[in-house]
Amino acid sequence: MSESRDTHIWSTRQYPSLASNLLPATARLVSTAGIGPDDRVLDVGCGTGNVALTARRRGADVVGLDASQPMLELAGRNAGLAAYDDIHWTEGDAESLPFDDDRFDAAMSNFGHVFAPAADEAAAEMCRVTRQGGQIAFTAWSPNGLVGALTDILTDHATYPDHDPRGHLRWGTPQFVREILGDRCELSFQRRVLRFRYVSPQHFWQEFAEEAGPLSPALQRLDQEQSRERLRHDALDCLQEWFADNTVRVEYLLVDGVVR
Repeated sequence: MSESRDTHIWSTRQYPSLASNLLPATARLVSTAGIGPDDRVLDVGCGTGNVALTARRRGADVVGLDASQPMLELAGRNAGLAAYDDIHWTEGDAESLPFDDDRFDAAMSNFGHVFAPAADEAAAEMCRVTRQGGQIAFTAWSPNGLVGALTDILTDHATYPDHDPRGHLRWGTPQFVREILGDRCELSFQRRVLRFRYVSPQHFWQEFAEEAGPLSPALQRLDQEQSRERLRHDALDCLQEWFADNTVRVEYLLVDGVVR
């Protein structure tokens, strides 16, 4: 697996502290896709299994796919806690899904497939494995929200010779989604806000940047403590704009598509 792909594989130490904050988006995603009993559902980039577990709770027949085997093991343990022993966990790549054509009634991803380096291939694969009339539904961070603002700050402090750190943010714009999926799906969009609960911007920064998330690789690139402190200072200034009432507002796009 290439370095650019490795950059976006979450560790089981990093991701769980973030995953619980994504649960409201997960519930809305599954509800918007209209998942019901016996639907065949694929969760792409399943992480700790939020989407897979939520769809299974609605009676769906679910497969969870992730590029990280340790993450799949964690998802499996979470399924065990929910007494679901019939979710299928599969190691694989969003750009080359190991499934037959038209296998699923719905392919979904909660901030997962958007990190695949080859967006065209990831989009084509999700459509390929979904039957005509089935659902393609996913969430993506908004480039005009907090994640976009923090990514801009990161690119001011660190270089990325192997990939575009803003690449995943393209999926957070309806224009890009129409360009990449408009000839395959009838699309609808919702702009939503998640509220991550932290006691201060400093608390958020420690868990989201230093311990989890797509920001932590940038910190690892900065060898000098002085450089990391300058980045932290700029990021905390940015966070003040998005923090209120012990929550950080994080904007995202919810996309729902029907495969033609």
